[in-house]
Amino acid sequence: MPDLTSSDVDLPALDPTWWSWHSAHGGLLAAMMMRHARRLAGGMTPRSVHASFLAPVRTAPLRLSTEVQQRNLSSAVTRSTLYHDGQPAASATSLFAEDGPESGMLYRKPRMPDVPDVADCPEFDLLPDLIPVARHLSIRMASAVRPLAGGEDARLTAWIRLKNLDLEPAEAVFVLLDSMPPALYGVLDQPVPVPSAEISVRFTDQVAHGGLDDWALIQVRTEQAGLGWTLESGSLWTPDGTLMGVSLQTRRIMAQAADLRSVAQELSPSA
Repeated sequence: MPDLTSSDVDLPALDPTWWSWHSAHGGLLAAMMMRHARRLAGGMTPRSVHASFLAPVRTAPLRLSTEVQQRNLSSAVTRSTLYHDGQPAASATSLFAEDGPESGMLYRKPRMPDVPDVADCPEFDLLPDLIPVARHLSIRMASAVRPLAGGEDARLTAWIRLKNLDLEPAEAVFVLLDSMPPALYGVLDQPVPVPSAEISVRFTDQVAHGGLDDWALIQVRTEQAGLGWTLESGSLWTPDGTLMGVSLQTRRIMAQAADLRSVAQELSPSA
């Protein structure tokens, strides 16, 4: 276990293809912070990460500051701040821990939704011209609920995978849990910007003992929406039904726009 208790590193500006709407994808920012924090934690297994997004991250260089707030023989808590153009843009608190004994209590209740196989599910176009991060994802809708179809269920279920990003299992889980359209789109028929203000992800044992080889099943659900904010939960499973992680996310509901293209123009840095 390293003796370091803090670290500051300079990072290059992010590839614009990793933007979501008008700024960098929040899940990727959280994964970056978690990767560096894990090094300070001596490589322990990620158990939870809570990330807050403070300001848009665009084309300026980045600086990441991380400190260990608590560490003992079995766990560590870290605090990370990501600076964009010298200003705080995102922060994260992470819990890392060593595995307990195999003879400990075992309990596995969550069941993966009963859905068709990947090959039997239709592809979903996330509009890569407007949401560049879509170029790095494949999504196949796995239930009858479709985004912006004006349904009655604010819950989206899909097979999802990353195309070409080399991430550790926990990092991939975080990115994927922040990569679906807002669950609120299940009941809307017109696009509304619903950016994430903060997201928490809790990881299961699977992140230490297995990864995501290809496709994963994701389900995101609106727990409550109103007064300009929405609370969203999410779950991610491997194809064999093993739960990888769960999330809670607070999103801001912005003013309604006529269509996706007008929304993108409103949020563009050059607007």
